[in-house]
Amino acid sequence: MNSANEFFLDISIENIMVPVEGSKLTGGLTYKRRRGTLIDWNLCFTADGTASDRSFRSGTPAFVAPILLEDTPIARRTLGHDMESFFAVILWIASLNYEDETAFRAKPLVDVVVEKKPTSDIANAKMRWFRLPKDFKKSITDHFEETYRQDHGFLRCVRAVRRILYEEDYDEEDFDEEAPVAAGEEPMMLEETSDDDPMKERVFRACMAVFDNYLGDEGRQSGSYQLEKIDAGEDPEELEDESDDESTSSEVHRA
Repeated sequence: MNSANEFFLDISIENIMVPVEGSKLTGGLTYKRRRGTLIDWNLCFTADGTASDRSFRSGTPAFVAPILLEDTPIARRTLGHDMESFFAVILWIASLNYEDETAFRAKPLVDVVVEKKPTSDIANAKMRWFRLPKDFKKSITDHFEETYRQDHGFLRCVRAVRRILYEEDYDEEDFDEEAPVAAGEEPMMLEETSDDDPMKERVFRACMAVFDNYLGDEGRQSGSYQLEKIDAGEDPEELEDESDDESTSSEVHRA
């Protein structure tokens, strides 16, 4: 969600820009201030998840939430659906093999999309892999590229997010972002439908806390900070601009 009370609809590898040193993102943001940014907001949803000219089920099959590929009736698009898309993008990137396209296309996560199977088949495959820890390991994490397979912190992170998004016994009171590191286990998921949280904000925030923990992001660098400022009706980018101006002024004064 952004400060204009909108949230994205088509999160995919094509719509995420990640800056490297010397590059600038949309609006002039640099790698020092943003890990990445979403582009192509022209068809986003408003905050209640209902106002859009696009179908609720629009999106790139490889990255869209599995339930949106099924015929199951849904009342709205939610932040939970967007987080599921972010999760799929992370798994895709961790599986990418830039030197061997054939090997990459043969991986289960990629194969079901490359073969252009019916969306219902893609949904069934994703739900089986994501809901069952053993299948998740066998069909997803075992196929990560070596760098990601050897990063135990990253593996704990994706396992934790998987459980938050897809385990039916998750309870937010049980969530402890330190638990994956301390006990080698993942936190568990909020009910698919919740009358007091129709937009799945708690799911989104729980996942964001896991990402912040893995990345070591704190304060203004953290996604959780951005969410807090948006909740307060403030624009995080404007606040950062003011902070940067004050920092620059202090450095000039000291010089």
